[in-house]
Parts: sequence; C-alpha cells; structure tokens
Amino acid sequence: MDSSPMTLFGYFNERVKANLHLVVAMSPIGDTFGTRLRMFPSLINCCTIDWFTAWPDDALEMVATSLLQETKLEASLLAHCVTVCKYFHHSIDDLAHR
Repeated sequence: MDSSPMTLFGYFNERVKANLHLVVAMSPIGDTFGTRLRMFPSLINCCTIDWFTAWPDDALEMVATSLLQETKLEASLLAHCVTVCKYFHHSIDDLAHR
C-alpha cells in the first residue's frame, strides 16, 4: 500500500464509511420531530428507527386523536378510529417481538 497522504486519507475515508454508526435520539412528542423529518427525509428513508420503550396507551390515544382531529369525524367515529390505531400499533409491536 502506498503511504502518500492522499492514499492514506482515501483509506481512512473508506474505513469510516464502512464502520461509522450514528445514533440520533429524538422525542416523537410535539411538532419538532415532524419538522425535522420533513427537513431531513433521510432520517426515515436511510435509517432504522428503533423504539426502545413501549408507548403507553394514553400517549397512543393523544397522538391518534391529534392527528385525526383534522378529519372532522363525529366524536363516536373518532373514538373508534383511535381504538383501531392503538390496535394497529399493539398488533405490529406483538408481531415484531415474535
């Protein structure tokens, strides 16, 4: 292997690209998370998202309710949709642990 500075720098870059792992921790609560995802779409497209803790039911309800508020559904239908969203989340979580 050639020991010129350019060759060594190229080797260093190859090793960094092959071995660098980055952990970004963000809270999914609030508008900041969605804003960051829209500004940097590679956070979703080129990454693995890992939830380390289970979401509590009240947090799932709050997220589903806030996102479904824009749909202008009747209160009873909205409640059923929130229940279905929670079911989807729990069932996917169960399947992931199998």
